[in-house]
Amino acid sequence: MKKLINIRYLFLLMIMMAAVTTINAEIPPRPKNANELVYDQAHIIDSANLAIINDSLKNLYIYNKTQVVVLTVETLDGMEIEEYCQQVFQEWGIGDKEKNNGVLIVVKPKTEKSKGQVRIHTGYGAEGALPDLLCKKIQTDSMIPAFKENNYGLAIVKAVNLITPAMKGEYPQDIATFLKEKQEEKESNARIAVIVYVILYLILCGLIWYFFFMPTKKDWYSIMASPLVAAAAGASSRRRSSSGSSWSSGSSSSSSWSSGSSSSSSDWSWGGGSSGGGGASSSW
Repeated sequence: MKKLINIRYLFLLMIMMAAVTTINAEIPPRPKNANELVYDQAHIIDSANLAIINDSLKNLYIYNKTQVVVLTVETLDGMEIEEYCQQVFQEWGIGDKEKNNGVLIVVKPKTEKSKGQVRIHTGYGAEGALPDLLCKKIQTDSMIPAFKENNYGLAIVKAVNLITPAMKGEYPQDIATFLKEKQEEKESNARIAVIVYVILYLILCGLIWYFFFMPTKKDWYSIMASPLVAAAAGASSRRRSSSGSSWSSGSSSSSSWSSGSSSSSSDWSWGGGSSGGGGASSSW
């Protein structure tokens, strides 16, 4: 009986090892040539748009060492696209190790048997310039409509045309307005949350006082003062930290660089950047 149990455990271990091996096999090996930033394994990008994308991403890398990589795949082999992107990002080491300024765009085309999927996956250092809401907006407004027309190259070009200025700190006016509105909405929600917390706290303290303690006036102040002061201090701190931030549509002076800039092949490398899973995904 004991021998039978051991055989079962051994069989289970073999299945688990096979599953791990399968998952690792799904991730493309890191390309040796790091100065190529577009890997069209699904063969869905036409040559004209492929050249545009490559030039834009290379110029961005020359400008500030931001590494944006495009990868198209025929299948995710059952993996969630978020997990797939995270594994590719970490194994390839996209972006600078210190700045973590890498961005990965993965596209899985739609087929008769499966839906199309896209994800913009950001490194830690890219999340400020490319917050999740902006990644989602780029997909919804610019990429999905072109994907539905089976124009994959154009969809990626549109995304790159928004991502590259964002990684320079420059935003078109509509994007700047969008981000400013979302920031104001976030701050407004935070203020509402504080007000709701204070009201609920007052109600709770009142019920406790009424049913259990019935404190004197002096005791009432001692119960209420400390948490209320802490809440007020927190709200004041948030207001101070947010008052210094503003979205800018960028200035032309910051982009005074030439497309003719050159970089030696030794400058191009996988920098060892990492990601915390930021970004957004969409399907069609």
